[in-house]
Amino acid sequence: METNQPNPIQSQAAAAPRQTLAEWLAWLEQRNPNHIELGLDRVAALWQTLKQSHHWELPTIVTVAGTNGKGSSVALLEAILMAEGYRVGAYTSPHLERFNERIRIQRIDIEDELLVAAMVMLHGEPGAQHLTYFEWATVCALIVFARAKLDVWVLEVGLGGRLDAVNILDADLALITNIGLDHQALLGANRSAIAQEKAGILRKNQAAVYADPNPELVVEAIAHARHCPLWIRGKDFSLTRQSQDWCLNWASSQSCWPNPNLKGLMQIDNAAGVVALLQHPKNKCPVSRQAIEQGLQSAQIVGRYECFTHQSRLIILDVAHNQESVEALLENLHLNNELIGDSQRFAVFGALNDKPIGTMLSAACPAFNGWFLGYLPSERSATVASLLAHLPEHACLGLRHETKIVSAYNQALAYSKAGDQIVVFGSFFTVSAIRHHLKQVGAHLV
Repeated sequence: METNQPNPIQSQAAAAPRQTLAEWLAWLEQRNPNHIELGLDRVAALWQTLKQSHHWELPTIVTVAGTNGKGSSVALLEAILMAEGYRVGAYTSPHLERFNERIRIQRIDIEDELLVAAMVMLHGEPGAQHLTYFEWATVCALIVFARAKLDVWVLEVGLGGRLDAVNILDADLALITNIGLDHQALLGANRSAIAQEKAGILRKNQAAVYADPNPELVVEAIAHARHCPLWIRGKDFSLTRQSQDWCLNWASSQSCWPNPNLKGLMQIDNAAGVVALLQHPKNKCPVSRQAIEQGLQSAQIVGRYECFTHQSRLIILDVAHNQESVEALLENLHLNNELIGDSQRFAVFGALNDKPIGTMLSAACPAFNGWFLGYLPSERSATVASLLAHLPEHACLGLRHETKIVSAYNQALAYSKAGDQIVVFGSFFTVSAIRHHLKQVGAHLV
């Protein structure tokens, strides 16, 4: 339907530039931060104009796509490349507590002043008013990195791959991590369709690795059509786990490595993909064995099987928000934090309404002695009533619910006893809210 009403995005974009990061972020939030508009023409044209007008030379670009394991893989790449002496910028999403977390230089969150300067520059470009929230964030990250004159940019795809804003750059190295069922309304109904979107980051003669232990054939077909020398797990390389380390096997070679500093069994899978990519013969960023070992043992990431102690309870935070990541969380609980004596394990759960809530809860039910459900600080949050509908009381023990997710955590804390475990999961929003709360009440990171 046509309308004569003014475009609110254009009207807001025409306003005077903001002075502080808080003002800029408030403005971005008002521009419908949840709006998704797949396509590259708009953002690619704007970036090319910026790049040419400022005579920016691009360094080595590393792009990471997938459903699960992207953020951890970026952190591992970042740590290894820095250990080799490269100056590295990393772009990830979403953030947990501060927007600045999305853009890092040398593993340090970007300063407000540098981010504001990038936003002011972007605001002055024709066409910037049409960018979505994620496109705006992506171009700001590229501006910050270009001005810093770094050696390597490590970029995490936000959604899909083929039509994601990150894909306006031709990556020199590409990593596709595990693929699961997520964002199906936008990416496709099954793993094959989703994998096809992820494979959109592949390029001719590019070092590329597909690290999923259950690879989809369509990715190999796309790589072949594009003359991309893709290494595929299970075909071109394999992983062998041992008690204290793990080994990467390819052709007639084997290299063994220390377990990564990141907690959780899946982190070895992520490490294998990263090391395979860095040992790919087309890799344009050579790294030494010493740098790989140092990076594996120094990488850090928040919100992925992150453990705190609070009032003598073990609090485990995990951003698991789809079936595959929930199953990985449950496996980690079984292998790393078995219950002792009469101790119990309670779930604090909140999720967005477009996630496979029923599948996640069905898988997780048997692992917990009680559930505390809460509403998230997001327009997309599933209501407590909706969560209850997916999780009938007879299906899980000790079911309880609260209005807000922090209240749900506090109820779990009050109901539990010393020695019990409280596992917080379901969404980045869930972990963000509880992590912020834990820092305020003096909980200790394990």
